Amino acid sequence: MAHSSLIAFDLGGTELKAARIAAGGRVERFTRVPSMAGDGEAPLFAAIALAARQLDVADSPGVVGFGSPGVIHPASGIIIDRTPNVRLTPDFPMRDRLERLFDRRVVIDNDANCAALAEHEAGAAKGARVSITVTVGTGVGSGIVVDGRIVQGAFGGAGEIGHVPVGSEGPPCGCCVQGCAEPMASGSGLLARAREAGLDVDSARDVFESSDPRAADVIARMIDHLARILGAATQVLNPDVIVVGGGVAQAREKLFGPLREALERYTLASHRERLKLVPAMLGEQAGVIGAGLLAWQAQGTGFPR
Repeated sequence: MAHSSLIAFDLGGTELKAARIAAGGRVERFTRVPSMAGDGEAPLFAAIALAARQLDVADSPGVVGFGSPGVIHPASGIIIDRTPNVRLTPDFPMRDRLERLFDRRVVIDNDANCAALAEHEAGAAKGARVSITVTVGTGVGSGIVVDGRIVQGAFGGAGEIGHVPVGSEGPPCGCCVQGCAEPMASGSGLLARAREAGLDVDSARDVFESSDPRAADVIARMIDHLARILGAATQVLNPDVIVVGGGVAQAREKLFGPLREALERYTLASHRERLKLVPAMLGEQAGVIGAGLLAWQAQGTGFPR
């Protein structure tokens, strides 16, 4: 049986977003509460229960969708090992614990994957067959969607393009992959490199707005590293659309103009000429919309239009 709206959640380190998601990804009701994710299991699940009550989860008997940080095993629904900013035991059985809380079926995936599904079905990549959604902020996260389905990989770890080894000349990444791009391609990396160059800046936005030639240099290096990993993803996946979101994307054409030019160095002409590089459309609600669409899909009704 299909229902008019399904409940979905998007868990973050500081906030838990939740919404009732109707046909096609339309947000009917939206709420947010402090996630308490860094305080352990009991406070976190109390926050989830609070948001569920605010959205009358008892009146939505369909599948619940949930987006979470970390590598989510597709079969078991566990968060593999640990994930930063969410204080749970290693290999925490997140899906099973949520199903006990809600007393109904839960579908769960990585939060970046959920955002990618939302942009593919209801946002900037709508109409694409293959899309990659990249979030450039503190790190570089991404999700891949093909024919309306998230590409999860063998155990939920597909799409980690931020940690592609591109021979970066920057500092080592905490992931321990040699030559990882993220310390140079991310917003936090841009800010760190700008400060190393002697700029008095507080955010990636400050760097993009600076007229100092040193800012132009660190921006160019950041864009080059981002173009390298997007180029690698383009050669492997041949997407119709790459969507770029996150805090750095707020720079708009200061980012997208040079990034399109840089991609010419790192992509085959056959792939590049048929590729759209566009800013994300759905903003902070992308993750919860995607989790809702995942729930609609799992209910067997596809994506209602």
